[in-house]
Amino acid sequence: MSKKSHSLHFRMFKYSVYALLTFNILLFMIHGTAYEALDSLGWVLLLATFEYESTSLDEVYASQKEKWGIFAVQCVGYCLALYATYQYFAAGDWVDLLNAVTWLLVCAVLAYDVYFPGDYGGAEWKVRNAIKIGLYSILVGVALWWGYEGMQDGAGLVGLLDFYDAALWIACFAVIELNVFDYERPEEPVAAERV
Repeated sequence: MSKKSHSLHFRMFKYSVYALLTFNILLFMIHGTAYEALDSLGWVLLLATFEYESTSLDEVYASQKEKWGIFAVQCVGYCLALYATYQYFAAGDWVDLLNAVTWLLVCAVLAYDVYFPGDYGGAEWKVRNAIKIGLYSILVGVALWWGYEGMQDGAGLVGLLDFYDAALWIACFAVIELNVFDYERPEEPVAAERV
């Protein structure tokens, strides 16, 4: 594990969010379409690998098996997410498509954070963070749109499920961002690239 220990409150928050996410995925598997369920599964796999990677940024892989195992899980996650993204496009679900593409871009920037960390406060660091702020702003906007749409349809709590789902995923990835942030310090360069 990381040499930096997380506070008890942060761990409680993290595991609470992940427990809510598990329940949320079950709801989508019961009430959603097949590609929505596959989409959720893909994102859970990606979230799990980012959680693992971002809590051990200062460590090298224990073995090639660990390195390639993580890579294999990521590949499956990205394939499922890309399949669902294509389905949103094919169905003309433009808000879902915007949401899916934005999440893929968030993952690209997070992967860059994990595998190619730069110097804290440098130009590259500022550009990455500006891009992330823009991407998360789009995701918050999509979540608010779904909340508004759910209230307009008069569907009550069921109509707000998309808003709840979007807000939950934003909270989950906020945990990953906090893991990365924990390694970024102004006094010293961040950890060397993972091998």
